[in-house]
Amino acid sequence: MENKKKYHFPFSAIVGQDNFKLALILNLVDPLIGGVLAIGDKGTGKTTLIRSLTSLMENQQKHPFVNLPIGVSEDRLLGSIDLEQLINTKKEVVNLGLMAQAHQGILYVDEVNLLQDYLTDILLDAAASGNYYLEREGISRYFKSRFCLVGSMNPEEGSLRPQLKDRFGLSVNVTTPTDVKIRQKIIKQRFLFDDAPIPFIDAYKSKDATIAKQIIKAKEVLLSIKITDEIIEYCSEIAVLHQVEGLRADILLVKTARAFSAYKNATEITKKDVDTIADFVLNHRSLNPNQNQQNQAPENKDEKPPKNPSETNASKEEKIAFLIPKNKFQKQKNSTKNTQENGVNSIKNSAGNITITDTKKTVGQYLATDKFDLKTKRKSTLLKQHHIFLIDSSGSMLKNQIIAYAKGSVHKIAENSKNQNTQFSIISLFDGDAQLILNQTAVLGDVEIALKNLKTGGKTNLSAGFKLIKRNCANIDFNHNLHIITDGKLNAENNLEDTVLSFQTYCKGIDKTQIIDAEKGIVKIGEAKELANSIHANYEILITENL
Repeated sequence: MENKKKYHFPFSAIVGQDNFKLALILNLVDPLIGGVLAIGDKGTGKTTLIRSLTSLMENQQKHPFVNLPIGVSEDRLLGSIDLEQLINTKKEVVNLGLMAQAHQGILYVDEVNLLQDYLTDILLDAAASGNYYLEREGISRYFKSRFCLVGSMNPEEGSLRPQLKDRFGLSVNVTTPTDVKIRQKIIKQRFLFDDAPIPFIDAYKSKDATIAKQIIKAKEVLLSIKITDEIIEYCSEIAVLHQVEGLRADILLVKTARAFSAYKNATEITKKDVDTIADFVLNHRSLNPNQNQQNQAPENKDEKPPKNPSETNASKEEKIAFLIPKNKFQKQKNSTKNTQENGVNSIKNSAGNITITDTKKTVGQYLATDKFDLKTKRKSTLLKQHHIFLIDSSGSMLKNQIIAYAKGSVHKIAENSKNQNTQFSIISLFDGDAQLILNQTAVLGDVEIALKNLKTGGKTNLSAGFKLIKRNCANIDFNHNLHIITDGKLNAENNLEDTVLSFQTYCKGIDKTQIIDAEKGIVKIGEAKELANSIHANYEILITENL
């Protein structure tokens, strides 16, 4: 009975989890993909499937499978010096750490989200460089540690640090099967294995061997798979569509599609191959919000939406027409500007000349040489204008019809800025949250409809709005102009310092920022003006009539 613990469930005997299986196989074909993160419910067999990989690995001495327990010590992870040998025999004997043992193999971390932060930092360094140094008792040793990192986690038990999550090349979501027949088959397979493991393993040996041979063959032809410029461009288009950060997603889309093509014994990558594996790469990287939730209004106008605290004053406010402020908002003019000062890797000017990252050349060179060197190119075209309106529609803005003048400001700026190269987006701040209610439209009618349907009430959270802006200004072909209309009365938990930090973090793609101060009253707190000074924005006061 004790020997049962040494047996692993056969890979081909696993029922379901096809996506997870494929993601693991592709990492065996090309270990440089960088591993797999399995996110899902507890009790779905994530650990069982990962451990079953041992049945597919051709040489476990050359390609080891190493399990990293959550309670591992730093010495166990990195390695240690045998002090007894050092003192008694004057010999430097090093006990290899788990990361060194996992070189050219798989390092598996169950419940990776519960791993201590300092151990996570160590893993990050090794995963990035493929090596590490052990510094102990005046002794320094260098170890190669290029491993495929496989982790599993249950999101209910805590989140994973973004830096570590991005280091996983692929990610899959594992859910509990709802098909009764599949559940029955899983239970039967489990009982057969537990009751008689050796006959059960023998029954699936040939299937596992077939998969293992297919993996070996795929590794042999991997570098001969043709990668066309069209495929690289297609991968980059997908990455831009999902608004991912950096170029890792572009590279991994190509790498993973190449491994998939090799595994199915093809000679070149097709767009269908990319589509098949795209979710693996983008599951944990995509910043693109669900577009189906944007600009959705009930088709039945007579149907009343459910009431909530943020709409208690909406019916009163909706009766107020647009009130155009006295401000002479001028049409934006193009001017020479180096946007690298704002953190965007491009240079734009009135002639429309842009220096941008050449994704195709960058990714192509990386795949050919395995060295990352950022390539740029100049683009000569007339830049489009994108005006993003961040409207404070909180309860304090409802007082004395201020929100109506805010709407009028948006309408006036949009009217003055309209042309064939201009688009508009609107983000509403209400009830302590932010909502993208209009996403890059050139139709002024859409702007008017969005303003009429603007939800109001509650408190102001500018930081939530800045997070949405990051997703909304990724397109390099636009000059992004941000107009913040607020009275500056922020949530108590969102102080000015935190708000400025949030702007600096999420609004690096903004070219110009304008704050229109809507604060009224005899005594003013002046938060909007102070914010404008802190983020170096143009500052204007909303000039209204009869207020």
